[in-house]
Amino acid sequence: MTGTPTTEPVALHWVRSAGELRAALALRLRVFCDEQGVPREIEVDEYDDVARHAVAVSPDGRVVGTMRLVPVGTMVKVGRVAVDREWRGRGIASALLEKGMEYAQGIRAEELRLAAQVAAIDLYRKAGYRPVGQPFEEAGIEHVWMVREVVPVRRGGLSGIARAVGRVRSAVVPGGTDAAPVAGDAPADPHDRA
Repeated sequence: MTGTPTTEPVALHWVRSAGELRAALALRLRVFCDEQGVPREIEVDEYDDVARHAVAVSPDGRVVGTMRLVPVGTMVKVGRVAVDREWRGRGIASALLEKGMEYAQGIRAEELRLAAQVAAIDLYRKAGYRPVGQPFEEAGIEHVWMVREVVPVRRGGLSGIARAVGRVRSAVVPGGTDAAPVAGDAPADPHDRA
């Protein structure tokens, strides 16, 4: 069932059911095989069994975007980023790529890597990826490897809100140390700079 997409936002999440995974794989077959001519026998592979799959789901419940992530050592391989033709140009692929960064941060990976179709290099550049190496052919389509450094999530130190509360507390309570701690306060990290 297809129709005109609404302007409502899609929901992004990790695949929650076998049905969502089947819908994601069907979307990939439509995009990569039907539209781009990738042979069906190589589109779904052994990595699909071990990958973390993300989906973008439309307000009417259809999977309209997908991506898979395969951790390999300190790197996460991003692959099979696909968006339904009717939903392209709405930032879905970019949102999926940011979800990939969150995943990489969560497992403390150092780098995200993907084989970008040359026609999609600008999309990946805008998402923080840079090309490395020379173009190569895969499934009859010219690709180039692209990487993005994983920005570690700051752990410890004060959050922006806790720092602001601390500044207010210091202004209101002389010395700033006699007030009860605010929930979520952590010891100040001397290397933590706003």
